[in-house]
Amino acid sequence: MDVVKEVKLLKYQMSLMKHMVNAEEHPFFMFAIDHEFEENQVNAFLKALGVFSLRIKGEDISVLYQDDYLFSQFNLPLDNVYASSQPTLEELELYVSKIFYQKFELKYLLYSLKKQFIQTEVCDFFLQRLKTDLK
Repeated sequence: MDVVKEVKLLKYQMSLMKHMVNAEEHPFFMFAIDHEFEENQVNAFLKALGVFSLRIKGEDISVLYQDDYLFSQFNLPLDNVYASSQPTLEELELYVSKIFYQKFELKYLLYSLKKQFIQTEVCDFFLQRLKTDLK
């Protein structure tokens, strides 16, 4: 099968799968499909959310600090990622722009994660900051 036919087939199969997946149960996965996120992008972002979770709770993250290929492929500065300070909205926006290479409403990404019960505390933390910044 030639490349053009393969791509058309994959796009059709993706369309069929989107009809099968319940968007209410898996809003982040639908967001990832709609925005054509790659696996390494999703993995890096979810790992960043995990680090943010530890930082928000004030837990020790020094054991996590290492030469991290997952973050380095997106040119994320490891000193910032593994800082002991509270994460900022600007930091989240920077990581999103470096990992996903595209613009979208950050609140929709956070709401999709929260509705799928992925790092809900981190999502609430940043959603609250988004509301505060809008006032």
